[in-house]
Amino acid sequence: MVKLPQALLALALLVGGGPFPAPSQAQQASSSQFPGRRVGGGTRGECTSRLIAHLLPASNIQGVAQGKAPRIALLEGPAAQTYPLLLNLQGLRSYQLEPMAAGVRLLTLPPLASETRWESSFLCPGAAGASGDPLGFVTTASPPALSLIRPGQPAGPLLDRLAASCGATVPTAELRAVLGGDPLPGDWPEQLPVRCQQL
Repeated sequence: MVKLPQALLALALLVGGGPFPAPSQAQQASSSQFPGRRVGGGTRGECTSRLIAHLLPASNIQGVAQGKAPRIALLEGPAAQTYPLLLNLQGLRSYQLEPMAAGVRLLTLPPLASETRWESSFLCPGAAGASGDPLGFVTTASPPALSLIRPGQPAGPLLDRLAASCGATVPTAELRAVLGGDPLPGDWPEQLPVRCQQL
């Protein structure tokens, strides 16, 4: 007589091909995607609900061409009150950048030797900041935007387009298309300034 647990194991082997579950799609996916989030922020509060978005491919990976300085681009939404931006290069360094009205920040980073996770969020009142934290952790009141920088991979044309627009403006519709074409929350101008900065 076959015991119930043994019968269930035999059935699992026949149906599923083994006693272990099949790998999920996420496990089978190549390293061409990074499971972060290009758009950060929450849904409540003037500061935490302000849009912060990484302007990069849908893969959520920002390439850095061989021999080039790494650049990243962020879109900051409109707000009645602006707050400092926290940028964290995980395991390396955190930056607190001055508040800015709606627009694009194009940041040139120090050289990176390997893949680096980066996150950005606003330093909202009552949130713990990056100052004095030797490990570089950033605590905020809403989820940060989180992406990956990968040296040795092409950067794509968007960063060059934004670099050519430093000190000028770009159409908001063009940036909306980079984020998938969905409407952006809030009242946006038709043109957004591009502010470039070396860190």
